[in-house]
Amino acid sequence: MRKLLPALCATIAFQCPLSAQEHPAPAKNKYEDAVAKFALAPEPPPGGVLLVGSSIFRKWTTLAADLAPIPVTNRAFGGSRTGNQLTFFDRVVPSSRAGLVVWYCGSNDIKGGIATAVILDNTKQWIERTRGALPGARILLVSVIRAIQKREDGQLDEVDEVNAGLRQLAETIASVDYVDVNPALESASGESIPGCYLADNLHLSPDGYRRLVTVLRPAIEKGHSDR
Repeated sequence: MRKLLPALCATIAFQCPLSAQEHPAPAKNKYEDAVAKFALAPEPPPGGVLLVGSSIFRKWTTLAADLAPIPVTNRAFGGSRTGNQLTFFDRVVPSSRAGLVVWYCGSNDIKGGIATAVILDNTKQWIERTRGALPGARILLVSVIRAIQKREDGQLDEVDEVNAGLRQLAETIASVDYVDVNPALESASGESIPGCYLADNLHLSPDGYRRLVTVLRPAIEKGHSDR
């Protein structure tokens, strides 16, 4: 009888399905809810401007007024990295039917210690997928902001490396442009202007967005008219 017990237990274990606790459901991507909301918003007009990326765009609450009368859709989701933009690409970019897609992403990658080469490779993949999904659209790459937080964290060199890479992508890929918004947010000596930032020294204050618009709006107008 004792010899039969191991075999009997093995048979019972094989026949009985594992419990839900032993087969946990896959963890939901933390950006899933934010991305799901895009599908619930009104359908964007064809040929408009689509903003994608992280919280610098997501928190731009005066966007519609700042870019009026250009039709603009904001599908940025806060905290996102370049890899997240690839993961959710099919649910963010193609249905926008945009004539110009504006990209701001990479700041969170740098904060997380992701290598410059990876950030730029992800960005290049995103560009290629955007050109495939929206063949007639132009792409505008926006520089990563040299925020006070980046200076405090000793990551300005990484920011500059990523921005140099973004500029190179724009110079070598058709229908892709680059705009450096940092001069609008820095003094003549290259220091960050404190009044441009919220208390976290990363996100922009109302004055920061006003300064951002002085550089970014002309680039968006040009990209939208050149398509």
